[in-house]
Amino acid sequence: MMQRNPRMVAGIYQLGQVITSGPSLTIHTAYNRNTGDVVGLYVIELPPTMDEGFAQNLLQPLERRRLVQSPHVVHVYDWGIDGERAYIATDPPRGITLRQVLDMENVDLPRAMDIARQMARGLVALQAQSVVDTDLRPQLVTVDIVGTTDRVQLDDIGLRQLLKQLGYVSGQRRDDIGYLDPGYAAPESISHGMIGPWSDVYQLGLLIFEVVTGRLPFVGRNSVETGILQSTSPTPQMAQFNHDTPQALQTLIERALAKDPAQRFPNAEALLRALDAIPAPGKPPAYRGSTTPPDALPAIGSTAERPTAPPGKSAGLTSEMPSMQVEEDVTLRETLVGGEKTIRRSALSNGGPAPEEEGVLAYLYFEQEGSESQRFAIKNNYVVVGRLDPKRGIAPEIDLSTVDPRMTVSRQHARIRYEKTFFYIEDLKSRNKSRLGELTLLPFKAELLQHGDVLHFGSVRLVFRVPGMKDVPGLKEQ
Repeated sequence: MMQRNPRMVAGIYQLGQVITSGPSLTIHTAYNRNTGDVVGLYVIELPPTMDEGFAQNLLQPLERRRLVQSPHVVHVYDWGIDGERAYIATDPPRGITLRQVLDMENVDLPRAMDIARQMARGLVALQAQSVVDTDLRPQLVTVDIVGTTDRVQLDDIGLRQLLKQLGYVSGQRRDDIGYLDPGYAAPESISHGMIGPWSDVYQLGLLIFEVVTGRLPFVGRNSVETGILQSTSPTPQMAQFNHDTPQALQTLIERALAKDPAQRFPNAEALLRALDAIPAPGKPPAYRGSTTPPDALPAIGSTAERPTAPPGKSAGLTSEMPSMQVEEDVTLRETLVGGEKTIRRSALSNGGPAPEEEGVLAYLYFEQEGSESQRFAIKNNYVVVGRLDPKRGIAPEIDLSTVDPRMTVSRQHARIRYEKTFFYIEDLKSRNKSRLGELTLLPFKAELLQHGDVLHFGSVRLVFRVPGMKDVPGLKEQ
Protein backbone atom coordinates (compact mmCIF):
# COMPACT_ATOMS: atom_id res chain seq x y z
CA MET A 1 0.00 0.00 0.00
CA MET A 2 1.30 3.44 -0.93
CA GLN A 3 2.45 5.45 2.07
CA ARG A 4 1.10 8.95 2.63
CA ASN A 5 3.57 11.75 1.97
CA PRO A 6 3.85 13.50 5.36
CA ARG A 7 4.75 16.78 3.63
CA MET A 8 1.61 16.77 1.51
CA VAL A 9 -1.70 17.76 3.10
CA ALA A 10 -5.01 16.72 1.49
CA GLY A 11 -3.18 16.06 -1.77
CA ILE A 12 -3.11 19.83 -2.36
CA TYR A 13 -0.72 21.58 0.00
CA GLN A 14 3.02 20.92 -0.17
CA LEU A 15 4.47 21.94 3.19
CA GLY A 16 7.27 24.48 3.23
CA GLN A 17 8.83 26.29 6.16
CA VAL A 18 7.75 25.63 9.74
CA ILE A 19 6.73 28.92 11.33
CA THR A 20 5.79 27.58 14.77
CA SER A 21 5.27 24.10 16.13
CA GLY A 22 3.76 22.62 19.27
CA PRO A 23 2.21 19.39 20.54
CA SER A 24 -1.14 19.97 18.84
CA LEU A 25 -0.61 22.70 16.26
CA THR A 26 2.00 23.42 13.63
CA ILE A 27 1.97 26.44 11.34
CA HIS A 28 3.67 26.23 7.95
CA THR A 29 4.00 28.08 4.75
CA ALA A 30 2.69 25.80 2.02
CA TYR A 31 2.38 25.63 -1.74
CA ASN A 32 -1.08 25.09 -3.23
CA ARG A 33 -0.47 22.72 -6.15
CA ASN A 34 -3.83 23.56 -7.71
CA THR A 35 -3.40 27.34 -7.83
CA GLY A 36 0.35 27.85 -7.51
CA ASP A 37 -0.19 30.15 -4.52
CA VAL A 38 1.79 30.30 -1.29
CA VAL A 39 -0.49 30.06 1.77
CA GLY A 40 -0.29 29.86 5.52
CA LEU A 41 -1.31 26.37 6.65
CA TYR A 42 -2.43 25.47 10.16
CA VAL A 43 -2.16 21.74 10.83
CA ILE A 44 -3.92 20.46 13.96
CA GLU A 45 -3.42 16.95 15.33
CA LEU A 46 -6.83 15.44 16.10
CA PRO A 47 -7.44 13.35 19.23
CA PRO A 48 -7.02 9.68 18.24
CA THR A 49 -10.54 8.76 19.37
CA MET A 50 -12.35 11.64 17.65
CA ASP A 51 -14.81 10.82 14.88
CA GLU A 52 -13.95 12.50 11.57
CA GLY A 53 -17.51 13.70 11.05
CA PHE A 54 -17.57 15.34 14.47
CA ALA A 55 -14.26 17.07 13.77
CA GLN A 56 -15.57 18.28 10.40
CA ASN A 57 -18.59 19.84 12.11
CA LEU A 58 -16.30 21.78 14.44
CA LEU A 59 -14.74 23.41 11.38
CA GLN A 60 -18.04 24.60 9.90
CA PRO A 61 -17.98 28.04 11.59
CA LEU A 62 -15.03 28.79 9.31
CA GLU A 63 -17.54 29.12 6.47
CA ARG A 64 -18.70 32.43 7.93
CA ARG A 65 -15.11 33.44 8.59
CA ARG A 66 -14.26 32.79 4.94
CA LEU A 67 -16.84 35.38 3.87
CA VAL A 68 -14.86 38.17 5.54
CA GLN A 69 -13.08 40.19 2.86
CA SER A 70 -10.89 43.01 4.14
CA PRO A 71 -7.26 44.11 3.76
CA HIS A 72 -7.27 44.37 7.57
CA VAL A 73 -8.28 40.75 8.28
CA VAL A 74 -6.35 37.60 7.41
CA HIS A 75 -8.35 35.67 4.82
CA VAL A 76 -9.38 32.03 5.31
CA TYR A 77 -9.43 30.08 2.02
CA ASP A 78 -9.91 26.42 2.80
CA TRP A 79 -10.10 23.83 5.57
CA GLY A 80 -10.74 20.14 6.00
CA ILE A 81 -9.71 16.83 7.53
CA ASP A 82 -6.75 14.82 6.23
CA GLY A 83 -6.45 11.55 8.09
CA GLU A 84 -5.69 12.29 11.74
CA ARG A 85 -5.16 16.00 11.25
CA ALA A 86 -7.24 19.04 10.44
CA TYR A 87 -5.93 21.88 8.29
CA ILE A 88 -6.84 25.52 7.66
CA ALA A 89 -5.39 27.49 4.75
CA THR A 90 -5.06 31.27 5.03
CA ASP A 91 -3.15 34.18 3.61
CA PRO A 92 0.60 33.58 3.98
CA PRO A 93 2.31 35.12 7.01
CA ARG A 94 3.66 38.62 6.59
CA GLY A 95 5.25 41.43 8.52
CA ILE A 96 5.74 41.40 12.28
CA THR A 97 3.33 41.36 15.16
CA LEU A 98 2.05 44.42 16.92
CA ARG A 99 3.64 42.96 20.07
CA GLN A 100 7.03 43.25 18.43
CA VAL A 101 6.31 46.79 17.29
CA LEU A 102 5.33 47.85 20.81
CA ASP A 103 8.34 46.12 22.36
CA MET A 104 10.91 47.48 19.92
CA GLU A 105 9.70 50.89 18.78
CA ASN A 106 8.38 54.16 20.14
CA VAL A 107 4.99 54.60 18.48
CA ASP A 108 4.05 58.27 18.16
CA LEU A 109 0.46 59.47 18.40
CA PRO A 110 -0.26 59.88 14.65
CA ARG A 111 1.00 56.36 13.97
CA ALA A 112 -0.92 54.97 16.95
CA MET A 113 -4.13 56.54 15.67
CA ASP A 114 -3.57 55.09 12.21
CA ILE A 115 -3.00 51.62 13.67
CA ALA A 116 -6.15 52.01 15.78
CA ARG A 117 -8.28 52.96 12.77
CA GLN A 118 -7.02 50.04 10.72
CA MET A 119 -7.77 47.60 13.54
CA ALA A 120 -11.26 49.08 13.83
CA ARG A 121 -11.82 48.58 10.09
CA GLY A 122 -10.88 44.94 10.50
CA LEU A 123 -13.42 44.56 13.30
CA VAL A 124 -16.08 46.26 11.17
CA ALA A 125 -15.52 43.65 8.45
CA LEU A 126 -15.69 40.76 10.93
CA GLN A 127 -18.83 42.04 12.63
CA ALA A 128 -20.50 42.53 9.24
CA GLN A 129 -20.45 38.71 8.98
CA SER A 130 -21.60 38.29 12.61
CA VAL A 131 -18.13 37.16 13.67
CA VAL A 132 -17.59 38.39 17.22
CA ASP A 133 -15.45 37.63 20.27
CA THR A 134 -12.32 38.27 18.25
CA ASP A 135 -9.07 37.85 20.18
CA LEU A 136 -7.23 41.16 19.92
CA ARG A 137 -4.03 40.43 21.78
CA PRO A 138 -1.13 42.22 20.06
CA GLN A 139 0.46 38.91 19.12
CA LEU A 140 -2.56 38.31 16.91
CA VAL A 141 -2.28 41.61 15.06
CA THR A 142 0.18 41.86 12.18
CA VAL A 143 1.89 45.06 11.09
CA ASP A 144 3.30 44.91 7.57
CA ILE A 145 5.61 47.90 7.15
CA VAL A 146 6.19 48.91 3.53
CA GLY A 147 8.48 51.92 3.39
CA THR A 148 7.05 54.24 6.03
CA THR A 149 3.47 52.98 5.76
CA ASP A 150 1.86 50.45 8.10
CA ARG A 151 -0.68 47.92 6.92
CA VAL A 152 -2.43 46.38 9.90
CA GLN A 153 -4.20 43.03 9.86
CA LEU A 154 -6.17 41.04 12.45
CA ASP A 155 -4.91 37.44 12.40
CA ASP A 156 -7.48 35.69 14.59
CA ILE A 157 -9.04 32.67 12.86
CA GLY A 158 -10.64 31.06 15.90
CA LEU A 159 -8.00 28.55 16.93
CA ARG A 160 -8.44 29.00 20.66
CA GLN A 161 -12.08 27.97 20.64
CA LEU A 162 -11.45 25.20 18.12
CA LEU A 163 -8.66 23.67 20.20
CA LYS A 164 -10.86 23.86 23.28
CA GLN A 165 -13.65 22.02 21.46
CA LEU A 166 -11.15 19.39 20.36
CA GLY A 167 -10.37 18.72 24.00
CA TYR A 168 -7.00 20.39 24.34
CA VAL A 169 -6.37 22.08 27.68
CA SER A 170 -4.59 25.43 27.56
CA GLY A 171 -1.83 26.41 29.93
CA GLN A 172 -1.53 29.65 31.85
CA ARG A 173 1.23 31.14 29.73
CA ARG A 174 0.38 34.41 28.03
CA ASP A 175 1.75 33.03 24.78
CA ASP A 176 -0.43 29.91 24.90
CA ILE A 177 -2.93 29.88 22.06
CA GLY A 178 -5.75 28.85 24.37
CA TYR A 179 -5.06 31.25 27.24
CA LEU A 180 -7.66 33.91 28.00
CA ASP A 181 -5.39 36.76 29.09
CA PRO A 182 -7.39 38.93 31.53
CA GLY A 183 -5.28 41.92 30.53
CA TYR A 184 -6.89 41.81 27.07
CA ALA A 185 -10.38 40.57 27.97
CA ALA A 186 -13.71 42.30 28.48
CA PRO A 187 -15.31 41.98 31.95
CA GLU A 188 -18.09 39.80 30.53
CA SER A 189 -15.51 37.42 29.04
CA ILE A 190 -13.88 37.01 32.43
CA SER A 191 -17.22 36.47 34.19
CA HIS A 192 -18.67 34.27 31.41
CA GLY A 193 -21.39 36.79 30.57
CA MET A 194 -23.04 37.58 27.23
CA ILE A 195 -20.48 38.19 24.48
CA GLY A 196 -21.15 40.39 21.45
CA PRO A 197 -19.83 43.27 19.32
CA TRP A 198 -19.61 45.38 22.48
CA SER A 199 -17.01 42.91 23.81
CA ASP A 200 -14.85 43.51 20.74
CA VAL A 201 -15.21 47.26 21.34
CA TYR A 202 -13.84 46.81 24.86
CA GLN A 203 -10.91 44.70 23.65
CA LEU A 204 -10.04 47.25 21.00
CA GLY A 205 -10.20 50.00 23.62
CA LEU A 206 -7.62 48.10 25.69
CA LEU A 207 -5.36 47.69 22.69
CA ILE A 208 -5.63 51.34 21.62
CA PHE A 209 -4.75 52.36 25.18
CA GLU A 210 -1.61 50.22 25.00
CA VAL A 211 -0.58 51.41 21.54
CA VAL A 212 -0.90 55.07 22.59
CA THR A 213 0.62 54.84 26.08
CA GLY A 214 2.91 51.81 25.87
CA ARG A 215 1.12 49.98 28.70
CA LEU A 216 -2.18 48.30 29.48
CA PRO A 217 -4.72 50.17 31.62
CA PHE A 218 -5.32 47.34 34.10
CA VAL A 219 -2.39 45.25 35.34
CA GLY A 220 -2.47 43.37 38.63
CA ARG A 221 0.14 41.33 40.47
CA ASN A 222 -1.36 38.16 39.02
CA SER A 223 -4.08 37.11 36.59
CA VAL A 224 -6.80 37.06 39.25
CA GLU A 225 -6.03 40.60 40.39
CA THR A 226 -5.85 41.76 36.78
CA GLY A 227 -9.32 40.32 36.18
CA ILE A 228 -10.69 42.15 39.21
CA LEU A 229 -9.17 45.45 38.07
CA GLN A 230 -10.57 44.87 34.59
CA SER A 231 -14.07 44.55 36.01
CA THR A 232 -14.01 47.29 38.66
CA SER A 233 -11.35 49.97 38.14
CA PRO A 234 -11.89 53.27 36.30
CA THR A 235 -9.91 53.98 33.15
CA PRO A 236 -6.57 55.69 33.94
CA GLN A 237 -5.75 59.05 32.38
CA MET A 238 -3.73 58.32 29.24
CA ALA A 239 -1.98 61.69 29.49
CA GLN A 240 -0.11 60.33 32.52
CA PHE A 241 1.82 58.08 30.16
CA ASN A 242 1.64 60.04 26.88
CA HIS A 243 1.37 63.79 27.33
CA ASP A 244 0.25 64.25 23.70
CA THR A 245 -3.00 62.34 24.26
CA PRO A 246 -5.95 64.61 23.34
CA GLN A 247 -8.94 64.78 25.66
CA ALA A 248 -11.18 63.57 22.82
CA LEU A 249 -9.24 60.30 22.71
CA GLN A 250 -9.46 59.92 26.49
CA THR A 251 -13.23 60.37 26.29
CA LEU A 252 -13.45 57.80 23.49
CA ILE A 253 -11.42 55.22 25.43
CA GLU A 254 -13.47 55.75 28.59
CA ARG A 255 -16.61 54.97 26.63
CA ALA A 256 -15.06 51.93 24.93
CA LEU A 257 -13.91 50.62 28.35
CA ALA A 258 -17.17 51.20 30.18
CA LYS A 259 -17.86 48.27 32.51
CA ASP A 260 -21.53 48.25 31.48
CA PRO A 261 -21.77 47.08 27.84
CA ALA A 262 -24.79 49.36 27.31
CA GLN A 263 -22.59 52.42 27.86
CA ARG A 264 -19.99 51.41 25.25
CA PHE A 265 -20.07 51.96 21.53
CA PRO A 266 -22.55 49.33 20.32
CA ASN A 267 -20.23 48.02 17.61
CA ALA A 268 -16.96 48.59 15.77
CA GLU A 269 -18.54 50.87 13.15
CA ALA A 270 -19.59 53.35 15.84
CA LEU A 271 -16.13 53.22 17.38
CA LEU A 272 -14.51 53.81 13.99
CA ARG A 273 -16.67 56.88 13.37
CA ALA A 274 -15.57 58.28 16.71
CA LEU A 275 -11.91 57.59 15.92
CA ASP A 276 -12.26 59.34 12.58
CA ALA A 277 -13.69 62.39 14.36
CA ILE A 278 -10.46 62.93 16.29
CA PRO A 279 -8.13 65.12 14.19
CA ALA A 280 -4.42 64.54 14.03
CA PRO A 281 -2.38 67.32 15.65
CA GLY A 282 -2.72 70.39 13.45
CA LYS A 283 -5.00 68.62 10.97
CA PRO A 284 -8.78 68.56 10.44
CA PRO A 285 -10.74 65.36 11.06
CA ALA A 286 -10.27 62.68 8.43
CA TYR A 287 -13.30 60.45 7.99
CA ARG A 288 -11.36 57.40 6.91
CA GLY A 289 -13.10 54.11 6.53
CA SER A 290 -16.61 55.47 7.13
CA THR A 291 -19.03 57.22 4.81
CA THR A 292 -21.25 58.59 7.56
CA PRO A 293 -20.37 61.61 9.68
CA PRO A 294 -19.06 60.81 13.15
CA ASP A 295 -21.50 60.75 16.02
CA ALA A 296 -21.08 62.99 19.00
CA LEU A 297 -19.51 61.14 21.88
CA PRO A 298 -22.03 60.62 24.70
CA ALA A 299 -20.68 60.89 28.19
CA ILE A 300 -20.33 57.83 30.36
CA GLY A 301 -23.60 57.22 32.10
CA SER A 302 -25.81 58.56 29.33
CA THR A 303 -28.67 56.42 28.05
CA ALA A 304 -27.61 54.09 25.28
CA GLU A 305 -29.31 51.24 23.53
CA ARG A 306 -28.28 47.98 25.14
CA PRO A 307 -26.60 45.77 22.57
CA THR A 308 -28.17 42.49 21.67
CA ALA A 309 -26.47 39.41 20.39
CA PRO A 310 -26.34 39.30 16.58
CA PRO A 311 -28.51 36.75 14.82
CA GLY A 312 -26.67 33.60 13.93
CA LYS A 313 -23.73 34.52 16.13
CA SER A 314 -20.67 32.51 15.26
CA ALA A 315 -20.23 29.44 17.40
CA GLY A 316 -17.09 30.93 18.81
CA LEU A 317 -14.59 29.87 16.15
CA THR A 318 -13.07 33.30 16.31
CA SER A 319 -10.46 33.29 18.93
CA GLU A 320 -6.94 33.59 17.90
CA MET A 321 -4.29 32.81 15.47
CA PRO A 322 -0.79 31.97 16.60
CA SER A 323 1.89 34.26 15.73
CA MET A 324 5.03 33.88 13.90
CA GLN A 325 7.47 34.26 16.61
CA VAL A 326 7.92 33.41 20.19
CA GLU A 327 7.63 36.47 22.27
CA GLU A 328 9.35 37.01 25.49
CA ASP A 329 6.16 38.34 26.90
CA VAL A 330 4.14 37.77 24.23
CA THR A 331 3.83 37.44 20.48
CA LEU A 332 3.72 36.74 19.50
CA ARG A 333 4.75 38.02 18.39
CA GLU A 334 3.86 38.02 18.56
CA THR A 335 1.91 34.85 18.15
CA LEU A 336 2.49 31.58 19.74
CA VAL A 337 1.50 28.10 20.48
CA GLY A 338 2.18 26.67 23.87
CA GLY A 339 5.42 24.77 23.96
CA GLU A 340 6.20 25.62 20.39
CA LYS A 341 9.61 26.22 19.03
CA THR A 342 10.39 29.00 16.62
CA ILE A 343 13.20 29.30 14.12
CA ARG A 344 14.91 32.64 14.37
CA ARG A 345 15.96 35.00 11.65
CA SER A 346 19.43 36.47 11.80
CA ALA A 347 19.85 40.17 12.40
CA LEU A 348 22.13 42.35 10.32
CA SER A 349 25.13 43.90 11.92
CA ASN A 350 23.95 47.48 11.85
CA GLY A 351 20.46 46.75 13.25
CA GLY A 352 18.91 49.82 11.64
CA PRO A 353 16.44 50.19 8.79
CA ALA A 354 17.67 49.62 5.25
CA PRO A 355 18.45 52.97 3.60
CA GLU A 356 15.87 54.07 1.07
CA GLU A 357 16.54 54.87 -2.57
CA GLU A 358 13.93 56.06 -5.02
CA GLY A 359 12.41 53.28 -7.11
CA VAL A 360 13.91 50.45 -5.03
CA LEU A 361 11.59 47.75 -3.69
CA ALA A 362 14.24 45.84 -1.72
CA TYR A 363 17.95 45.04 -1.52
CA LEU A 364 20.13 41.96 -1.39
CA TYR A 365 23.12 42.66 0.87
CA PHE A 366 26.41 40.82 0.48
CA GLU A 367 28.34 40.73 3.74
CA GLN A 368 31.98 39.86 4.16
CA GLU A 369 33.61 39.37 7.56
CA GLY A 370 30.62 40.93 9.29
CA SER A 371 30.46 44.11 7.23
CA GLU A 372 28.25 44.95 4.27
CA SER A 373 30.53 45.20 1.25
CA GLN A 374 27.97 45.40 -1.56
CA ARG A 375 24.25 45.64 -2.11
CA PHE A 376 22.07 44.76 -5.09
CA ALA A 377 18.90 46.76 -5.69
CA ILE A 378 15.61 45.09 -6.64
CA LYS A 379 13.75 47.68 -8.72
CA ASN A 380 11.25 45.57 -10.65
CA ASN A 381 8.38 43.32 -9.60
CA TYR A 382 10.15 40.38 -11.25
CA VAL A 383 13.93 39.90 -11.20
CA VAL A 384 16.25 37.00 -11.95
CA VAL A 385 19.28 36.41 -9.75
CA GLY A 386 22.24 34.84 -11.52
CA ARG A 387 25.55 35.39 -13.30
CA LEU A 388 26.28 37.44 -16.40
CA ASP A 389 27.22 35.44 -19.52
CA PRO A 390 27.71 37.77 -22.52
CA LYS A 391 28.52 34.89 -24.87
CA ARG A 392 25.09 33.37 -24.34
CA GLY A 393 23.36 36.73 -24.09
CA ILE A 394 22.30 36.12 -20.48
CA ALA A 395 22.10 39.23 -18.31
CA PRO A 396 20.11 38.68 -15.09
CA GLU A 397 18.73 41.72 -13.30
CA ILE A 398 20.79 40.79 -10.22
CA ASP A 399 24.28 39.84 -11.41
CA LEU A 400 26.32 38.18 -8.64
CA SER A 401 29.48 37.68 -10.71
CA THR A 402 31.45 40.20 -8.65
CA VAL A 403 30.83 38.35 -5.38
CA ASP A 404 31.09 34.80 -6.77
CA PRO A 405 34.73 34.19 -7.73
CA ARG A 406 34.22 30.41 -7.48
CA MET A 407 31.36 30.58 -10.03
CA THR A 408 28.90 28.67 -7.85
CA VAL A 409 25.96 30.79 -9.01
CA SER A 410 24.13 29.60 -12.12
CA ARG A 411 23.47 31.95 -15.02
CA GLN A 412 19.79 32.00 -14.10
CA HIS A 413 19.84 30.82 -10.52
CA ALA A 414 16.62 32.06 -8.89
CA ARG A 415 13.92 34.65 -9.29
CA ILE A 416 12.34 37.08 -6.86
CA ARG A 417 8.91 38.52 -7.49
CA TYR A 418 6.89 41.18 -5.72
CA GLU A 419 3.10 40.85 -5.61
CA LYS A 420 1.01 43.40 -3.74
CA THR A 421 2.91 43.60 -0.45
CA PHE A 422 4.55 40.17 -0.59
CA PHE A 423 7.93 39.05 -1.90
CA TYR A 424 8.44 35.48 -3.11
CA ILE A 425 11.54 33.56 -4.15
CA GLU A 426 11.88 30.39 -6.21
CA ASP A 427 14.82 28.39 -7.48
CA LEU A 428 15.27 28.03 -11.26
CA LYS A 429 16.77 24.52 -11.24
CA SER A 430 20.16 25.93 -10.29
CA ARG A 431 23.19 23.66 -10.20
CA ASN A 432 24.20 24.47 -6.62
CA LYS A 433 20.75 25.11 -5.16
CA SER A 434 19.15 28.09 -3.47
CA ARG A 435 18.51 28.21 0.26
CA LEU A 436 16.16 30.37 2.32
CA GLY A 437 17.53 30.17 5.85
CA GLU A 438 18.01 26.44 6.32
CA LEU A 439 15.34 25.51 3.76
CA THR A 440 16.64 24.24 0.43
CA LEU A 441 14.26 25.55 -2.20
CA LEU A 442 12.59 23.14 -4.57
CA PRO A 443 12.76 24.18 -8.24
CA PHE A 444 9.93 26.51 -9.28
CA LYS A 445 8.27 26.30 -5.85
CA ALA A 446 7.71 29.80 -4.48
CA GLU A 447 8.42 30.57 -0.83
CA LEU A 448 7.54 33.71 1.08
CA LEU A 449 10.50 36.08 1.44
CA GLN A 450 10.61 38.48 4.38
CA HIS A 451 12.80 41.35 5.56
CA GLY A 452 15.96 40.03 7.23
CA ASP A 453 15.87 36.59 5.61
CA VAL A 454 19.24 35.02 4.80
CA LEU A 455 19.63 33.61 1.28
CA HIS A 456 22.30 31.38 -0.21
CA PHE A 457 22.79 31.15 -3.97
CA GLY A 458 25.48 28.51 -4.35
CA SER A 459 28.17 29.67 -1.91
CA VAL A 460 27.08 33.32 -1.99
CA ARG A 461 25.35 34.47 1.18
CA LEU A 462 23.02 37.48 0.96
CA VAL A 463 20.56 39.18 3.29
CA PHE A 464 17.20 40.40 1.99
CA ARG A 465 16.14 43.80 3.29
CA VAL A 466 13.18 46.08 2.56
CA PRO A 467 13.84 49.86 2.74
CA GLY A 468 12.39 51.49 5.82
CA MET A 469 12.03 48.28 7.83
CA LYS A 470 14.00 47.69 11.00
CA ASP A 471 15.61 44.38 11.79
CA VAL A 472 13.65 42.30 14.29
CA PRO A 473 14.04 38.80 15.67
CA GLY A 474 12.53 36.51 13.12
CA LEU A 475 11.78 33.05 11.97
CA LYS A 476 14.60 31.57 9.96
CA GLU A 477 18.07 30.56 10.94
CA GLN A 478 21.04 31.55 8.90
